[in-house]
Amino acid sequence: MPEKIVFRFERGGELIAELMPDIAPKTVEGFLEILPLKVTVYHSRWCGREFNFPVKTKRNIPREKQTSTCNTGDVVYWKEWEMDPSEAAEAIGIYYGAEVLRDHRGYLPVNPFARISQDQWKTIEEIGVRIWQQGIEKLTIDRLQE
Repeated sequence: MPEKIVFRFERGGELIAELMPDIAPKTVEGFLEILPLKVTVYHSRWCGREFNFPVKTKRNIPREKQTSTCNTGDVVYWKEWEMDPSEAAEAIGIYYGAEVLRDHRGYLPVNPFARISQDQWKTIEEIGVRIWQQGIEKLTIDRLQE
């Protein structure tokens, strides 16, 4: 059975994502090493319907099956790929709508590594709109114990 992670939001709501080690094995391994996490989640300004949070992994995660297009439910890993890995900014993004990823330099490549199922898409949108309209909130992430 695929391993899952759970996102619990301070103002309410929970999302469960299934990890995709067949698509991005190094990304999944690197993310699992830093769990559990307590972070502040922000709404994106460049990539549209996305909320995200900064992370600092313990390894140099490589580019894996990268894309610059995401859909509702996609969970992705991003970093400043061109920088020295010890200094590069890193983040996890969760999408609540189809988007072309970009920043001031153009298209933005990311590693998709987990997916939130379609039966949770209404909840993702509610949480995304809330963060967009009401601002940052605290988030805890951990492995799902079933």
